[in-house]
Order: sequence, then C-alpha cells, then structure tokens
Amino acid sequence: MIALIKTIFNQDIIFVLLTISFLLIAMLKSFYWNHAKLLFMGIFAQRYANQYLREENAFTERVSFITFLLMSINISLIILKLVPKTSVLETFSLIVGVMLFFIIKIGLILLLGSIFRVKDIAKLGIFFSLLFDRTFGFLLFPLIILVYFFAFNITPFIMLILAIIFIVLLLLKLFWLWKIGTNAFGLSHFYIFLYLCTLEISPLLLLGKGVVY
Repeated sequence: MIALIKTIFNQDIIFVLLTISFLLIAMLKSFYWNHAKLLFMGIFAQRYANQYLREENAFTERVSFITFLLMSINISLIILKLVPKTSVLETFSLIVGVMLFFIIKIGLILLLGSIFRVKDIAKLGIFFSLLFDRTFGFLLFPLIILVYFFAFNITPFIMLILAIIFIVLLLLKLFWLWKIGTNAFGLSHFYIFLYLCTLEISPLLLLGKGVVY
C-alpha cells in the first residue's frame, strides 16, 4: 500500500513538472518564437547564432531564461526516470542540483575569462556551450512524454534515441567551440583542448557516474 501511494505521488510530481515544461514551450511558441528559432538554428549555422547575439535585448534575455528553465526541468525528468525520487523535496533538490551544475559551469568560465582577461570570449563560450544544452532540453519534451505515459514500456528504446541525440549535439558543440576558438579568436589548440576536457567533457562524465552509481 505504501509503495502504491509513493508511485502515485511520484507520478503527480512528474505531471506537474511536465505541465510547467509544456507552459514554457507554449510561451516560447506564442511570444518569442522568432528569437527562439534563431537560438535553436544556431546549432546548425553560426550566422543564426550571430544574429541572435546581435539582437540581444529584453526578448532574447527572456528566451535565454525560459530555455534555461526548460533545459533544467527536462533533464531532471530524464534523471528522475533513471533514479526515481518519491518526495517533493528529493525531486526539487534534483532540479536545483541540475541548475547549480550549469550555474557553476557558467561561473567557472567567467572566472577563467577574468583571470586570462578574455571576458568577451568567455561570454561567447558560455553562449555556445549552453546553446546545445538548451536545444537538447527543448527536444527532450516529446520523448519524455513517451517515456512516462506511453501504453507500453519503451524506455530502453527512448533512452537509446536520447543517447544518440545527446552524442550528436555534444559532437556539434565540441566542433563549434573548437572552430570558433581557433578561427575567430586564434586560440591555441592546447588551451581549447584543456577547456573542452575540463568544462565540457569531465562534468558530463561525473554527472553520468553520479546518475548510474
């Protein structure tokens, strides 16, 4: 009986989080789609990302904030499927933890930019690093719906699709960061390699280890 109550309680939390995620997507689609489309298209062509950055204003700031929330919630929902939580406190602690993960990453990039006196490059690094994470968070929504509410258990299949999408976006991120760092700013390949290993790859390995173990 206790197990049944916990399962229902957990599903209620999931439903609330999915509703919030849907509302965030609806806001993007209704009020900020022109800017959001530029943001998401930036993963395929740098000119879209550059246009988004040139149009930086209150609207793009709202898009960045909404997509950050969307990314944090949807990634948390995937982790919840792998590591189930049964209480509101545990669930929201996970969401806060995911947010802190990205906030700490942003802080470290800004710190490095301040130390090496390349603050402008650091801001661009943050933008292009989170660009792919935001896009991944946006693409997660329909797959999360299938994972939690499909009539049959298709979790392994959906997780495989998610892994493929994640790997493709990660490779695109590494490619664009490397290309922009070398071609646009003439940074040393060695320093770019250190950055990618330290702030892009290592945190993902640690996060993956924490989720699996």
